[in-house]
Amino acid sequence: PVVRRMIEELDASVGEILSALRRLSLDRRTLVVFTSDNGGYLSYAGGWKDISSNGVCRGQKGQLYEGGHRVPAVFWWPGRIKPGSTTDATAMTMDLFPTCLELVGVEFLPNDSPNALDGVSLAPLLLKNKPLPERTLFWRMREQKAVRRGPWKLVVPPDGKPELYNLADDPSETTNLYLERPDVVKRLTLSLDEIRRGDHLER
Repeated sequence: PVVRRMIEELDASVGEILSALRRLSLDRRTLVVFTSDNGGYLSYAGGWKDISSNGVCRGQKGQLYEGGHRVPAVFWWPGRIKPGSTTDATAMTMDLFPTCLELVGVEFLPNDSPNALDGVSLAPLLLKNKPLPERTLFWRMREQKAVRRGPWKLVVPPDGKPELYNLADDPSETTNLYLERPDVVKRLTLSLDEIRRGDHLER
C-alpha cells in the first residue's frame, strides 16, 4: 500500500509539471527526464514481499545485478526528440549533467582531459539517434563491485567470488561464464583494479 500511494502521488506530480509547461508554453523549450537511480525492492525489512517487479532482471535495489540498477528512462522534448523513438543504449545518471551542459551551449572538457566529466552527453543520441561511444562502466555498493564493457559484465559479490555474464545473451544473469572466458575476466578485472587505484584519473 505504501508503494502504491507513492506511485499515485508521483504520477499526479509529473502530470502537474507537464500541464504547467504546456500552459506556460514552455513545453517546446524544456527537456523532461523521467527515470530512477535504482531498480525496485522485491522484498524489504519487516516481512514485505513482492513489493515491485524488475521484470526478467535478477536482483533488487542495493544489489549490482541488473535488477538493482537497470531501469527505463523517458526523455520528452516536443519538436526536438522524435515521438515514439526508442533505444537500448546503456546510459547512466552521470550522463545527465554533460547532456544538459551541451544542450544549453556550455563547453566542457574533452574525455582525454585530466579533469574530464565521468559521464557523456546523450544529446547526439536523443536528437540525432547517434550511438554512444563505447566505454567501461563501474558500480559499487559496499562490498559489491561490478564492471561492464559492451555485453560483458563482471560482478564481484560480497563473498568475493567473481561472476561473468554476457548480457546480450543472458540479461537475467543466470549463466556464470567465469570459467569459460578467462580472457574477458582478466580484462575486466584489470579495469576494476585501475579504478580502485585511481589510475583512470590520469587518463
